[in-house]
Amino acid sequence: MIEIAYHKVYNVLREKILDKSLKAGEKIPPERVLCDTYGVSRITIRHALQMLQDQGLVDRMPGRGTFVRAPKQKKMPILDMDYEASLSKAAPGIVRKLITREEILPPEEIMQCLGLLKSEQCLLIERLDILNNEPLSYDKGYIPLNLSVGIDDDIICRLEFLPLWAKRENLSISYVESSTEALRANQIDSERLRIPMGYPVLMTTETFFSGEGNALAVFITIYRGDLFKLVSTIEFKQ
Repeated sequence: MIEIAYHKVYNVLREKILDKSLKAGEKIPPERVLCDTYGVSRITIRHALQMLQDQGLVDRMPGRGTFVRAPKQKKMPILDMDYEASLSKAAPGIVRKLITREEILPPEEIMQCLGLLKSEQCLLIERLDILNNEPLSYDKGYIPLNLSVGIDDDIICRLEFLPLWAKRENLSISYVESSTEALRANQIDSERLRIPMGYPVLMTTETFFSGEGNALAVFITIYRGDLFKLVSTIEFKQ
């Protein structure tokens, strides 16, 4: 009887996931709610959820709940850390939206990196990249005020922002230092990228330098881990 009950609950939830009544990333109601809804015991609900997890349809996160797993899809490559050029080829329909543009006192590590005084502000820009109404990534850019005179909302939202900005400010970007970390989504990541808390994300920090070794800007980008992979080409000298 218990086996029949949890198969019934499993089939109902499975159908809701497959027909997208429960969407990818959506949290399934708590066990107590499911018990009341289907008139079964908690152990029955746990059996049903375990079956869904075994089938790869949900992720069960202790302390956070059960979430519908996004279907596996081919990840978009970021080639040689060039996000904008890679996305222009892989996802030409991408839309970049401005979230924030304001002058702020930056965090201490950004202040030190850019060589700013403790009381010196910089320009903060935050942007969200969307494809087919699905958020892909968002970034935060920190730029000294004396290098941001020519920045307007138009170029901020362009994928080719960096060369446009460099041209307007008469800058020569000589090299970039980049680091990437695998993290779990925090609350801001969850809200902006519409993913569960704790979901895998990639964080890339890029610092752009002039030929004289002066830091020109710092950009921190958060990518959805289920949508992107980093691909690099290394040439060996003979």
